[in-house]
Amino acid sequence: MSTIELRLAFAIALIASAPARADSGDPDGYLAKLAAKVAQRLDELAAARAPKLVPPRPVAVKWGMAKLGSFDLGAPVVAVAAGDLDGDKKGELYVVTAREVVAFTLRGARLAELGRAAFAGDLAVPAPRHPVGTAMIEGTTLVAAASPWARELRVTLAKRALVATPGETGMLRCPGKRAQLVPGRNSFDDGSYALRCRDAVDAAGIPLRVTAQLAATGNKLAVDVQRCAAGAPCQPAGSYSYSNVGLAYDIADLDGDGTPEVITASAAAPGDADTLKVHKVAADKKLIYSHEFNIGVAGIAAVDLDGNGTLELIAVARHAGATVIDVWRMNG
Repeated sequence: MSTIELRLAFAIALIASAPARADSGDPDGYLAKLAAKVAQRLDELAAARAPKLVPPRPVAVKWGMAKLGSFDLGAPVVAVAAGDLDGDKKGELYVVTAREVVAFTLRGARLAELGRAAFAGDLAVPAPRHPVGTAMIEGTTLVAAASPWARELRVTLAKRALVATPGETGMLRCPGKRAQLVPGRNSFDDGSYALRCRDAVDAAGIPLRVTAQLAATGNKLAVDVQRCAAGAPCQPAGSYSYSNVGLAYDIADLDGDGTPEVITASAAAPGDADTLKVHKVAADKKLIYSHEFNIGVAGIAAVDLDGNGTLELIAVARHAGATVIDVWRMNG
């Protein structure tokens, strides 16, 4: 803390502890003037130290599918996430099954398996008939949960090897937001199926917080956006609803224009023909891209696999009941 900040803190303390003075109600009195000067100086310091706004860099998205590989996971997919856990500027894809976490990295034009980390410990009782799960990146840790297991799995990546430790009970879906499954069901105790929280930046460089929650009934996805200017509480910046949404969806600013996109699979039965759609998170909900799959989409993620600074949209598809997945990149 600088000398001037110490003096300001001391002045504030004096104001707070000063006894009542005859001029305390006088706007031209000593305390009123001191308080005004302190507030003015604090505002000046806050303005001087405000973080530099960095607007996103627009990119031209070229839509076109490329198959990155097929993999036998040995168990059904319950969640998909992506992140750069080892900090090498190239993201990894993490597929959570009912048994383990499987990590993939891009090698050339194809995905390659990095390793697997198995769930362990007590089984969840009762578990849903159809397994479900969550996966969230928390700093340099993947927090994964699968309904057959009582505890989550915390996974890190060091020297291209996965390191896993047991975590808490329940399922972490957003920072600080942990939920429990309804016993024997695949929905959560807050009346929802799935929740995603994503950070973005608008065209002016102001941080955005985007929350998307899929209702347990009606296949409705509610997306709420908050604008978080420096030095002020986050303010609502829009609420939008999307219909016919399945468990696989994500939020990302794929084209870097400052308006995020919501990427959804349809509410088709697992393994049935599916449709992936990309809409703007905006009042017009503009449809940016759509593609029909002849099998179901089990997971969606946005990740910079090749380290070129732009996000690739990844879709993980599979047949009903199958443990083999096809991984597709949807944009070049």
